[in-house]
Amino acid sequence: MLTFTEVGKKDGYTQEEIQEAISRTNWETFRTKELPFLQGEAIKGVISQCNIPIKGILRMDLHNVIKGTHGFYSLDVKYANGQAQVYIADDGCAVRVVASNFEPNL
Repeated sequence: MLTFTEVGKKDGYTQEEIQEAISRTNWETFRTKELPFLQGEAIKGVISQCNIPIKGILRMDLHNVIKGTHGFYSLDVKYANGQAQVYIADDGCAVRVVASNFEPNL
């Protein structure tokens, strides 16, 4: 189930904008080398602040946009009890998680 964060709403990202950006997600295998600097630093901050296990990250998208010019990044993370997608908006001054999805193992 897709969950939208309050911080995303407070900072002016509508659910429709977030869903549109999610629909354009182009997954690629996660890597830690040869990333664009700004996107890499943004993702590193989210991984650290949200305690996302690097070993669990399977895929990413660092080349999407929301609101025309804001970066929109995605992480696909495998946990012992399920799989999560984390969606991140970057306006150039701040990076924030705007939505997430978690599917528990059955």
